[in-house]
Amino acid sequence: MQQAVDFKAKAHIIKNTGFMLKCGLKSAPVAMIIIYLAYIAENVYYAVVFNVMFLETALSIIEGGRSFKEFAIKIGLIVFGKIAVDLFSYIAFHPVREKFEIKCEGYINNLIFQKAQQVELGCYENPDFFDNYNRATWVVEKQGFKRIIEGSAWTLGSVVSIIFLAIYLYKLDPWLLLVLLCPVIVLFFRVKRNNVEFEKEKMMTPFERQKDYTKRTVLLKDFAKEIKTTNIFDVVKRRFKEAIKNNIKMIKKYGLKIAVLEVASDFFGEVIPIAGGFAYGCYRLIVLQNIEISAFSVLISAITNCRNKLNQLAYYFTMQQKHCLWVQNLREFLDYEPKIVGGDKIPGEFESLEFKNVSFHYSGNDKNSLSNVSFKINRGESIAVVGHNGAGKTTLSKLMMRLYDVDEGEILYNGINIKEYDLLKYRECFASVFQDYRIFAMTVAENVLIEETDENNIKRATKALKQSGVYSKIETLPEKENTILTREFDEEGALLSGGESQKVTIARMFAKNFDIAILDEPSSALDPVAESKMYDNLMEGTKDKTVVYISHRLSSATRSDNILVFSQGQLIESGTHEELMNLGGEYCNMFTLQASGYREEDADNEE
Repeated sequence: MQQAVDFKAKAHIIKNTGFMLKCGLKSAPVAMIIIYLAYIAENVYYAVVFNVMFLETALSIIEGGRSFKEFAIKIGLIVFGKIAVDLFSYIAFHPVREKFEIKCEGYINNLIFQKAQQVELGCYENPDFFDNYNRATWVVEKQGFKRIIEGSAWTLGSVVSIIFLAIYLYKLDPWLLLVLLCPVIVLFFRVKRNNVEFEKEKMMTPFERQKDYTKRTVLLKDFAKEIKTTNIFDVVKRRFKEAIKNNIKMIKKYGLKIAVLEVASDFFGEVIPIAGGFAYGCYRLIVLQNIEISAFSVLISAITNCRNKLNQLAYYFTMQQKHCLWVQNLREFLDYEPKIVGGDKIPGEFESLEFKNVSFHYSGNDKNSLSNVSFKINRGESIAVVGHNGAGKTTLSKLMMRLYDVDEGEILYNGINIKEYDLLKYRECFASVFQDYRIFAMTVAENVLIEETDENNIKRATKALKQSGVYSKIETLPEKENTILTREFDEEGALLSGGESQKVTIARMFAKNFDIAILDEPSSALDPVAESKMYDNLMEGTKDKTVVYISHRLSSATRSDNILVFSQGQLIESGTHEELMNLGGEYCNMFTLQASGYREEDADNEE
């Protein structure tokens, strides 16, 4: 709980509101100014001009204090003012505000996307990071940015109107200004309520993520086959129900406290100002008899409007405070300093990549995934990294591309520690195909090039698709390279098989100008014949390039210049296929066992 208190102390309403206003001014400055002016005009007109000045003028006519001509002129000005204010407000609150919200949302999302690209891969494996990231997006998803900017504009308009109303009350009776004290008390209770409400939402975040995950699992095609053919849906449904139960517990835990604070704020915000102001006005009218009925009516109207504005001000202030807690999450997310940062060196033409006594473990895991690993890859070599599942093969590729940093030892690119290189420039030296590849809901060409396509680069995508061996399938699609993949946004989108999709991701490598290719289980979705053809294409397309094959299938190893054999995070053997077979060690056992499996499969097929 102390952590929550410390967090709230940091969530400074002025700083966070200022941050949002800065975002608004950077994304759409003219629209934001128009919105502010509209809120000020609307507040002042309805609170002061229409509800007080109009009443005062009308009652003065009845009591004979002014002429009808003067009344008609003022009525005309009030009507004209209403038309002008309503027209200006409509323009500001519809086309202008809609444009502003779109631009501001895009600007904030862009800040979030840029930071998400900068954070290291390990953050995505940390549940706390996901909770913080989820809360950071509330500013957009729950339209917090909109409410903060509108709230600050309404607050400014309310302050201006309250000043005019306070002047009216002071002229009638200085003691009436005591009504201004009630909103201060209301503000206290509502700030307390918001803190409790935010603490409740914070505690519910992990359960909300669990509910969202359940929805995605049920709706996404990726899980459809397992859900329809197994009993996993019962497990998913049970997790969903547990998340709901936990949310109900949080509501029960904080609900009574929130209700009490809400009732207290309503009492000081509604009951006392109206009852007290009305009683005081009646006392002067009936007992002291020092106020006329017209003045009494204006007094009640001014008190009511002032009370309304002060309560609205308290409401918007506390809403600002609540939404500023969301902004605090966003700012802390944006202020996060990535632990993996680059240097200022630019990688030259590749000559070698060397691991020197490298050890690494994942956060939350005491056991090393790699321990004291040393080897060197020279330019133009093809390297096969083999071993059983969990041997550390994929971890090796992540360290090569500096998606993680080593715990001990160092990795040298051309003899220089990779930490000294510009991070983006260093990663551009690599082309990669991961075993958990993803197809985007974009065109085939965009999936291959991973960038916007035009007439100049579409040919590069076509060539890459031919090299990966999938172009014969792409030719059959309605728009060929311009066909949308998946049907998430297009009912006419193409659905590729697992093997075809994997070949599209392999085409990404052929489309890129790289120094080192890292292929992590590149044939996991292919049959042995397609796998052999793929490796033939890879060998042809990567001539004079450095290629690292990571696979538990050993067909790639026989074609490689050097083989690295891993077991339980350690490099236990290295050499050519012939050398390791003659050694009779782990690799020989793996290859012999796998080869016998292929022979049995061929025999079954012949039968």
